[in-house]
Amino acid sequence: MDVKKTKINFDKIDWEKAWQIELGPVKKQKKHWDKNTNPIHFEKIAIKDEYHEKLIPKLILDSEDSVLDLGCGEGAVTSLIAEKASNVTALDSSQMMLELLRQRCEHDNISNIDIVEMDIEDANIETIGKHDIVIASRALMGIYDIKNVLKNINEIAKKYVFLIVFGRKNWLIEKKFYNSINKKYPDFAPYDYLFNILISLGIYPNIENFDLVGNRKYDDIDDAFIRMKWKMDNLSDKEKDKILPFIEKNLFKNEKDGKLENPIDKADLILLWWKKQ
Repeated sequence: MDVKKTKINFDKIDWEKAWQIELGPVKKQKKHWDKNTNPIHFEKIAIKDEYHEKLIPKLILDSEDSVLDLGCGEGAVTSLIAEKASNVTALDSSQMMLELLRQRCEHDNISNIDIVEMDIEDANIETIGKHDIVIASRALMGIYDIKNVLKNINEIAKKYVFLIVFGRKNWLIEKKFYNSINKKYPDFAPYDYLFNILISLGIYPNIENFDLVGNRKYDDIDDAFIRMKWKMDNLSDKEKDKILPFIEKNLFKNEKDGKLENPIDKADLILLWWKKQ
């Protein structure tokens, strides 16, 4: 029996459009950390873990480098980069996250981090200048105008670009919760879309999986509720009320350290990086 093979012309696929379809309406993509996050001290969420330990050795940093950290958040990655580079410009749109970063800088006596409140979409050569290295750690997955942002990132960088994005096996415990309430988890667009968008721009990135082993650990149920990725905007009040019972049922106490955990509760992270020509 003859089987006809269908050849897919990847050159004609609009990967940015596919990315945007996965994301949903543009108005839903903005994060509202300041609106939805209860005020907390940076030490509550500023936990360095296996990801941070594996990330820094993968970055090509020189002590004289200037680094732009896009979507820096509360600065767990930023502070580690600051130890290796001459200067770090930490950019984020959330006043609350930047306040947590300021707390960290004061607590750890860090003086070579410049904090900039700005949307990632507005970062370009005119607004932020050139930097030796550009890093975006888990900050691009919700960006709607992704192709233009990638163009700007490539233009800003003088030496290297490092993008850390989520893989397809990310945060399986949150997805399990959504499945338990018969609702589709509003996941990010697949990282391979981003890879193909870069190819369409003439950028040919290296790609690596972090192969993380460890799962997240929590002090208590409230800690888990704060730090998990529930995507609250997609849940009704009735559905939100089901989160705590779900956590209590699906987190187990580790007898060695007393922390709550679940082996499927971990990140799947991908590194895309390239050297400027």
